[in-house]
Amino acid sequence: MRNIKIQILSIFIFLPVIGVNAQSNWFWLQPLPTGATLNSVDFWDRNTGYTCGKAGTVTKTTNGGLNWVLLGQITSKDLNDIECINLNTCIVVGDSGYIAKTTNGGLNWVVVPSGVPGILLDVDFPTANTGYISGASGKVLKSTNGGANWIAQNAGVSSTLFHVSFINPLKGAMAGINNIYTTTNGGNNWTIHHLGTFFDYFPSVQYLNDSTIYGLFLSFATTKVFISKNSGVSWDSFTVNRVISNDLSRAFRFKDETTGFIVTQYGDIYKTLNSGVNWFRDTSFTPENPDSDVFLDINTTEQNYFYAVGSGGVIVNTTNTGEHWQRQTGVQETYNDVFFIGENTGYTVGEKGILKKTTDAGYSWNRINLNTSLGIKKIVFTDLNTGYLCGDSGLVMKTNNGGMNWKNQNTPAGDTGFTSLNFIDSNQGFIGTNNGSIYKTTNSGINWVHNFTTSYGGGVFHDIDFYDETNGAVASDIAIYLTTNSGESWNSTLFPFSVLNSIEYIDTLIIISGGFNSESPLIIKSTNGGINWFNQSVSHIITSIQFLDNNYGMLCGYNGKISKTTNGGLNWILLPGTATERLNSIYFVNSNTGYSVGIAGQIIKTTNGGLSFINTTANYLPTTHQLFQNYPNPFNPSTKIKFQMIKTGFAEIKIYNINGKFIRTLLSDKRSYGTHEIEFNAADLPSGVYFYELLVNNNLIEIKKCMLIK
Repeated sequence: MRNIKIQILSIFIFLPVIGVNAQSNWFWLQPLPTGATLNSVDFWDRNTGYTCGKAGTVTKTTNGGLNWVLLGQITSKDLNDIECINLNTCIVVGDSGYIAKTTNGGLNWVVVPSGVPGILLDVDFPTANTGYISGASGKVLKSTNGGANWIAQNAGVSSTLFHVSFINPLKGAMAGINNIYTTTNGGNNWTIHHLGTFFDYFPSVQYLNDSTIYGLFLSFATTKVFISKNSGVSWDSFTVNRVISNDLSRAFRFKDETTGFIVTQYGDIYKTLNSGVNWFRDTSFTPENPDSDVFLDINTTEQNYFYAVGSGGVIVNTTNTGEHWQRQTGVQETYNDVFFIGENTGYTVGEKGILKKTTDAGYSWNRINLNTSLGIKKIVFTDLNTGYLCGDSGLVMKTNNGGMNWKNQNTPAGDTGFTSLNFIDSNQGFIGTNNGSIYKTTNSGINWVHNFTTSYGGGVFHDIDFYDETNGAVASDIAIYLTTNSGESWNSTLFPFSVLNSIEYIDTLIIISGGFNSESPLIIKSTNGGINWFNQSVSHIITSIQFLDNNYGMLCGYNGKISKTTNGGLNWILLPGTATERLNSIYFVNSNTGYSVGIAGQIIKTTNGGLSFINTTANYLPTTHQLFQNYPNPFNPSTKIKFQMIKTGFAEIKIYNINGKFIRTLLSDKRSYGTHEIEFNAADLPSGVYFYELLVNNNLIEIKKCMLIK
């Protein structure tokens, strides 16, 4: 619980909401269109391409990647590969035997039964009708009718088949553990090529032409490329000299027999110009954060065009065969904490001196320059204007004007990393360090004095929380520390082999803390002021907890997971969500509106307390008219608004400002069945939030929000 309670006036907007479809519980503020990990990319031509990834995410471009649109989360399952059969027809495969197909450019998806459980990893169509799927436990599926039906094949293998590549309906190859498999009769029989040893595997294979096959080989010690010029009869191998020794190569793609690229886990790109004999790091693209820059797939559209995708919704491309790479989507920044002052004004801080502020409820974020590259761990405000932040190497800064300007404060530990921060009131505050010490101020940060050092040999003090001016708690590695006298003395309770990342002092008796124990999720609760503790059950490792009262709480953690309780933690419900990478901090303004931030530039928001999830109409043919999110959003000065009619009718699209005042009618005429698009030009309007609604035959279908920024 954030100790300082800040109240501001809220503006309530009354607009008609009849017939509005359920929306996802969390939605992306940054990066746009998505920050979900993208596992696969495929292009039909130079302009039209698709990606898919975790949490059922699918995106699309129709202009060569200049703009990407989030088509939605078509399932809660992870999607591992996408294949374009033609301009509008695509197949996606994923976990739990999931297969889905679209025939209208991703507007709707129909689930196709696979008949098999387990993970499906890759799909390839050498022709419009014939396709193959590979997956875990030796799964191989084949379709001869464009993916409408799939039949299981027997490849004679029980281990994972990571990738499949066919040059025509009969000749193909699969990449697996230790081996590459080839067929010349459409998968009826497979030849095993033993090229690796125990624990080695091939993450990718490419059947380039009638006789040439490339295989990407990976072991703990090395990365190699295997090449066969005679359809697998014999193989040569060449070592890739990795710049980072433990960097794992994830995928590769050759444009011809000479030129190819490899993408890696740490965001590097390697290139060959001599058929894979030699590889060099492509210096035209440098990963910003090797800890969160992860490439998972690379593909090509035409001779000179390549696209690579990965964590945090990142998409990079080159239009000149790697002479220059540019980032199209993804924000590779790490955010450590988020704090809001009311419903509209908030801050997030992160690594490399990042401080960002929003004044429009998170729809836009402006960077504030602190003139430091140090990592910032925590931020807190004691009122609308007064705020503090702390971070690496003894960094403590203060603002008195709402974050416009920040000044360094003197601290007695110039080389100590500050990892936690809390203020009891406008004068008294505490800072925890990465070596088990606490510092205190009683004069609004003018002076900080040493308050306490643990006797357990250091450890990181991850979080500090006070219920009132006397009762406080600290969560750390292996222990919880409690004070009942404003930090004059501290008592500890040991939790061996545990890392406690967050703590909430809910009232004088109830305290909840969470993190992990030996890599397993851990959440503990005390109902007698810390004398006794008991375990609760949660399904994921915890990084941040917040309670609004004794019963209502939220927590976030690894793999983008968010859980919720309404009974004081007796039960935690995992909320289906949209984020896929680690979330470091969660902050709820009220029981409905909350934010969470994390690695890979993730900033997500909910306005309904995380109660509902996927708009299920995305999986099936629509049964009602639909209004889609405008793109781009935010925009300046124009944006496109798309809607779908399931039958001919009189359609209207109207614009309102944030106060519900009618602005203009964009459309008012008869429209037939199908998808339609109109332009909203707001050159004459001021920056701000606007709403647009779709009415068909005078019936309200849906309302959506957009943001104009000039």
